[in-house]
Amino acid sequence: MLLLFFAACLQQQSEPEKELPEFDSGDPFTTWTDTDDTGTWDTPTDTSWTVDEDSDGDGIADYDEGRTEGTDTDRDGTPDWEDLDSDGDGISDAVEAQPMDGFQPADTDGDGTPDFQDADSDDDGIRDVLETDADLDGDGIPNFRDPDADGDGMDDMTEGTDDWDGDGVPNWEDTLNDGRISPIVFEAITTEFNSPIGIDFHEYTETVVLSVNYSSGTPLALERVESDGTHVAFSALSGVTDEVKIATVRAGNPAGFNMGELYVGNGEDGQIVRISPDGKVIDNPWVDLPGASNGLMRGSLYVDRTGLFDYHLLVATTDGEIWKIDSSGGATQIADIAGVHLEGLISVPDAPLRYGPLAGTLITGAEEVGLLYSVTPDGDVTSYDIGVEVEDLDLVTPNENFFGVNFGTSRLIGAGGWQFLPLAGDILVTMETVTRVGLYRLHWDGATLRTEELPASSDSATIGQWEHVTFARAGIQEVP
Repeated sequence: MLLLFFAACLQQQSEPEKELPEFDSGDPFTTWTDTDDTGTWDTPTDTSWTVDEDSDGDGIADYDEGRTEGTDTDRDGTPDWEDLDSDGDGISDAVEAQPMDGFQPADTDGDGTPDFQDADSDDDGIRDVLETDADLDGDGIPNFRDPDADGDGMDDMTEGTDDWDGDGVPNWEDTLNDGRISPIVFEAITTEFNSPIGIDFHEYTETVVLSVNYSSGTPLALERVESDGTHVAFSALSGVTDEVKIATVRAGNPAGFNMGELYVGNGEDGQIVRISPDGKVIDNPWVDLPGASNGLMRGSLYVDRTGLFDYHLLVATTDGEIWKIDSSGGATQIADIAGVHLEGLISVPDAPLRYGPLAGTLITGAEEVGLLYSVTPDGDVTSYDIGVEVEDLDLVTPNENFFGVNFGTSRLIGAGGWQFLPLAGDILVTMETVTRVGLYRLHWDGATLRTEELPASSDSATIGQWEHVTFARAGIQEVP
């Protein structure tokens, strides 16, 4: 038995190592390599050898990496099926191929080019090599796939790689605006108006619409301003009393509201008017809020753009009631801040890094009181002393011009949108009583809510009592 054991050992030692067979496929891309050191060959030889279907071990099959086409995305001389970073963006293919929504390999922007071969995986205009696979805002989505990498509520495609606030940090990764504000040139639009009050951008006509003839609303209550500064009647609405503030619907509303529809109060308790985009159809009233003593819609109508309030029409009344109205006119009360005359109203994107405690709420002010009220979708109310008597509120929208109604001078005041870029995304607060400029920037500095009055250039038009303001993709003569 012992002799047989030694004989077997000698036989094993004398067996030669298995050699690769001679093989010539005529395929210039065929190689005898084991890129990922798994012990299997990258390329098939014959049926007696195991084939590695993922030569570089990045989790992507050679077929998907262009093995049959000889693909070399980054042209570095290493074909994709043997390259751990096929597009040369500094993000490994293993990371970029991680599936999204069950599809493998991942194609974040759905353009037909998988992320591991796409120089801009989320198609936001910022190359993956800049965004990297870090997670700037900590939301679990790597920057190269995140449409809002810094979590400031503004998409990266809009922000780009510029540095609007001049703090040395590109917009797409700059959560807070902390640069210096240059003096703004405020221009008086040539055309004068009779007692103007409300204003909003009317996207349907790419113009702005004003409410005029305060406080009788006669002979007409609304006018639309053309690009040359002339103004024409927007609709036959007449006789509405008190301050007529305006809310319009912008494009892309998913809740059944039509772009260009316009909503105003009519001076009657709890009543809201709806006007068709072309101004021809007037529903007066369209909604009469349930109950009595609801208050007027004076200064506080806004169509939600965040989705947190279902993209519905929001209204806040002079008796402190806050309501959400759907496209069929169904009204749901959100909150009741008893005894408070509310003025101004917007919803704030759910971006805590940018807006702090105001993120994901609607905010409204109190007439002639330095308080700001923040209301959650569930109706929880918090007040903040911001030291400004709120008349109106708006989000500073990048690349849109500023227009504000100056009741004190019966003029429309405008400013080129580029001057507001250092404030893009911040909240603009309007105060009725003006000692200097009367427009304030409200922003979160990472620890505290702060207000700062905007500076005006010495060659600005005379500024008087502010009412409503808006940002608009519209130009009017002096503010093209």
